[in-house]
Amino acid sequence: MKMNELKLVYFSPTGTTRKVLMETARNIDLKSVSFDFSVYKEKKPVLRFAANDFVLFGIPVYYGRVPALFTEYLANITGSGTPAALIATYGCREYEDALLELKETVEKNGFKVIGAAAFPAEHSLVPTIGARRPNKNDMKVIADYGVQLNRRIRKETAFDSVSIHVPGNSPYRKYGRNSLFPKADVSTCTVCRACAKSCPSGAISIKEPMKTDHKKCIGCLKCIRVCKQNSRAISSIKFRILSSRLNKVCQNDRQADIFL
Repeated sequence: MKMNELKLVYFSPTGTTRKVLMETARNIDLKSVSFDFSVYKEKKPVLRFAANDFVLFGIPVYYGRVPALFTEYLANITGSGTPAALIATYGCREYEDALLELKETVEKNGFKVIGAAAFPAEHSLVPTIGARRPNKNDMKVIADYGVQLNRRIRKETAFDSVSIHVPGNSPYRKYGRNSLFPKADVSTCTVCRACAKSCPSGAISIKEPMKTDHKKCIGCLKCIRVCKQNSRAISSIKFRILSSRLNKVCQNDRQADIFL
């Protein structure tokens, strides 16, 4: 079967998952088209892929799961026996049920998973954990994942015999509770609305950008990263508690897990 295009479908609020996905895609000999769900879309797009497309799905791991917000988008993304590969990035703790959940979700929607990988990365909340990962060595491993996927789609005429097994449990673990709600400093905020425009969950209103809807906030802290005035921050006490807890369970030297 002659492959058509490489479709990149991903959720990457802080950019790390996108970086990994793009390095993988760079080593696949197909023209690529991106579908970035990192910016909030109130109306969920409907995507349908052909049998001769190849789809790369990429997610960051939240609480050992696929981000709940991204699963809403996945509900409207379908294939026709379309070959797909998975990428999960995680902050050097565990990816737990995330790969299994992503695999089962996309397979239910008409995709055939022919590869999966979990890559350790700098923690999005506590950047001293896994600092500057993916590093140079990580990028070589990521690139090789793309090379192996490219070899598979060039070699195989059909993927019926391919069977990928990934770790995880079903039912999946429960989502943790987000307690990191960024607040704006009204004395320094210039109401530029960069935070509202970039918020992946729609938790910051364009009309009132100094407020955060705690029910929608997923705690990705993207609003803090994009604020040029440094007006947004989280509670220093909560951050110290989180940092202490994560430093006990995360391992900076974790290596990639690749399933082909």
